[in-house]
Amino acid sequence: MPESAAAENQAFAYLDRSKGGGFSTPSPFQSPASPGDGAITADETPGSDSDMPPEKTPSEKTNLTNLGRIIDGGFIKPVFQPIVSLKDGEIMAYEALSRISEPRLEMDIETMFRLAEKAGRLWDLESLCRSRALAKLALKPRLKKLFLNVNPNIINDENFKNGLTHKFLVEYGAETDEIVFELTERVAVIDMNVFLNSVAHYRGQSFNIAIDDMGSGFSGLNMMVRVQPEFVKLDMNLVRHIDKDNIKISLCRAFQEFCQSENINLIAEGIETEAELKTLIQLGVPYGQGFFLAPPEEGFSVKAETADLVASFYSKHYIEPTATSVYPIIGHLAKLRRTFPPDTRAVEIFELTKANPTITEVCVVENEKIIGFLSRTALNDHFGGRYGYSLHSKKKIKDLMNTSFLKVPYNMPVDSASRRAMQRSYDKIYNPIVVEKRGLFQGVVTVRDLLETSTKVQLDIAVHSNPLTGLPGNLLIEKEIKSRLFGEGPFCITYFDLDNFKSYNDAYGFTNGDLMLKLVSALLKKYAKKNEFLGHIGGDDFIVIADYYDGESFCRGLLEDFSREVLALYREDDINQGFIVSKNRHGVTENFPLASLSAAGLSNRKRSYADLDSFSRDAARLKKICKQHSGNYFEIW
Repeated sequence: MPESAAAENQAFAYLDRSKGGGFSTPSPFQSPASPGDGAITADETPGSDSDMPPEKTPSEKTNLTNLGRIIDGGFIKPVFQPIVSLKDGEIMAYEALSRISEPRLEMDIETMFRLAEKAGRLWDLESLCRSRALAKLALKPRLKKLFLNVNPNIINDENFKNGLTHKFLVEYGAETDEIVFELTERVAVIDMNVFLNSVAHYRGQSFNIAIDDMGSGFSGLNMMVRVQPEFVKLDMNLVRHIDKDNIKISLCRAFQEFCQSENINLIAEGIETEAELKTLIQLGVPYGQGFFLAPPEEGFSVKAETADLVASFYSKHYIEPTATSVYPIIGHLAKLRRTFPPDTRAVEIFELTKANPTITEVCVVENEKIIGFLSRTALNDHFGGRYGYSLHSKKKIKDLMNTSFLKVPYNMPVDSASRRAMQRSYDKIYNPIVVEKRGLFQGVVTVRDLLETSTKVQLDIAVHSNPLTGLPGNLLIEKEIKSRLFGEGPFCITYFDLDNFKSYNDAYGFTNGDLMLKLVSALLKKYAKKNEFLGHIGGDDFIVIADYYDGESFCRGLLEDFSREVLALYREDDINQGFIVSKNRHGVTENFPLASLSAAGLSNRKRSYADLDSFSRDAARLKKICKQHSGNYFEIW
């Protein structure tokens, strides 16, 4: 770490207690501690003639002594926890945290910062944490951001402003747009106007702003609206067990929808289980952080399997009724265009675009990864005007490129990509969309191609979906069945058939018959919690295609609900007598039982199918067996 840089800056980091480590800052009105004002030095005995409480436990005295040794000896090491994309598992950023490097002085990180605050050495401690973290900046992968925790009330301190400058970061090999100030929401802002002015000051230097612990503290949505951050971190208490809590799911969905509409990146922190990760991916949360993805480490790394795991979950999330069958994936529309290395002279590209009007965008690619984008219009603006050419003719394209642009994964459905494209700011809404697969550049999709495909998709939906229930019809169902039969994964394909539906339709009329079909459709959707494919074969026949063996719980719950809710569609006298009077297929009046559901399911747990015909024969046999049972009945082979 350069000595000049060390002397230049005096503070910034705040302990993120929810992660069990991090940085800490004092009040903006607190000055650096010195001997005699409560600081602990190597020559002092904690508790003698000081401001500390008169009585100390032996363990607290030991910790106070160790605290002085940690600070004076510099026994702090930084660790970095990845923040990853929940679409492809690629690392977007790292958050800097701190650990004690001397085992003999080990204590709880939160305790260390609390004691430092009491002893008047908080400034010294957090300054040490800062210097240790920034000394590692040169090792950080290029274009990956670094999140630094900052108390909102210290960001407007002059020592902080004068220290964390562009010149200061250049000495560490970093740019301001790679640094994100993570402001905790657990601390109340003393003077909001001064705070907002300070935020504007840093934004003017291209620093990014994140709000931490959203949903846990003082300001909530008010701070998010006023600060307009680039990133928002969802409090870990809202993430914990989110897969089992409908209220947390609703809150997370609301946060995500708001952030998406305002071009704010939502980060879910504290992910500790596979179920939490899957739920967050299903909710569309773009980024995540937590021990399940990667723990804090001394280096800038991540488990190799993390990217594959996230990508597989994300891909699985789009195995939905319309997503896989009706909507094509955006990757199929991507077209490879000419790309440019980052060191290419900008004027060469400008002259090339003048001679070739088909070049509508500039994609800057390094090691097969796109690192920058520039529209043709933006490039022309740089070289336009009286001084544009002379100002930029010697610059490289990496100096002009925009590192903030819309990137989507290869397997994202076209409708999802369209929504994201239309939510961009007006000046970017017609820019092409960049497509990646496992972090590698696959091409771009123009807005024109996107709109043409979306229009065709809408027509396909109208043609291939049942107009009453909105579920996919036979053409799409057959495609889904084939993909399971000839794939390698587990499956359970279950046919649902309404018994005694015709007699009900004749006795109660087509309007009520439609209500019964809608009831079945609604119950199927209610129980489809694992991305099951739902289809409406026609009439009173439905199908559920699941990517797991066990269809029993799905069938059992659905049939129980149906037997109860279907009674609302009958008259009381028919319910009391347990049957209705209607005509059979030959026009003869007879008694018919109340409607029930038969479910016949085939899985590949114990059998496999070489072709569609053998599967269809088994399905027909099992459906016949199920129909022979009275009342609601299911059976899985």
